[in-house]
Amino acid sequence: MTDLADFRVELLGPADEIAVVVAAGELDLHSSPPFKEALVGAIEGAASRVVVDLTGVTFIDSSALGALIGGARRSALSGTELMIVCPPGSVARVIDLTGLHRAFAIYPTRDEALGVAAGAPADSAGETISAAD
Repeated sequence: MTDLADFRVELLGPADEIAVVVAAGELDLHSSPPFKEALVGAIEGAASRVVVDLTGVTFIDSSALGALIGGARRSALSGTELMIVCPPGSVARVIDLTGLHRAFAIYPTRDEALGVAAGAPADSAGETISAAD
């Protein structure tokens, strides 16, 4: 786990081929490098799916968005599925305003992302597809 004044990041797993990167606090120019390091470590590890949990993030800037975009590119090249957990709020609003919600599978809770990772198919917006769809 890495700690900065108003930020922490932790890499959990991989377990059951799923790694979880949990970030909390302000994700900005100063905290983006350890965040990126954890994200790259998760993608390059043994996991086939990586969940990035931004539930505890209170602020996100362009450097952190760049780290997420870089993670998406790296995961696509390695065949690793990247899922973002971002509940409604200021961080979700930034992701929406920048149009990045179209680039990621975004879930409101970690449980929902992990449920999809466990086998329920999802569309590009992260919505679980039921048999009736």
